[in-house]
Amino acid sequence: MVAITCACAPVKDADAQGLGCGGRLVGVGDSRASLVMKCGQPFATDTVCIRVPRVVWTVPLHPREAPRQYVTEHCEYVDEWTYHRGPGSFMSVVRLQNGVVAQIRDGARVP
Repeated sequence: MVAITCACAPVKDADAQGLGCGGRLVGVGDSRASLVMKCGQPFATDTVCIRVPRVVWTVPLHPREAPRQYVTEHCEYVDEWTYHRGPGSFMSVVRLQNGVVAQIRDGARVP
């Protein structure tokens, strides 16, 4: 009797673990300076808004009223740098928050 085992894993999202540049690897947690030293200047840069929830409490006007809670959103601006990996490859998009690599993902495929 032959047993067949299938290791079925869920499909990963488009986040990459690292970005290879000329034999050097950049990963989440690396500094902006390290990214530039290893990969050079990006092909394109952009600043995007990341919506972040914020909890706001109201001050009651009457002593018997309870404070009320509201959830609002504010915009946290982050940099996204795009690296051109060559014809036939996917672009690499690096998100920088507070000067640190926060995310690396694949972008559009270059024809």
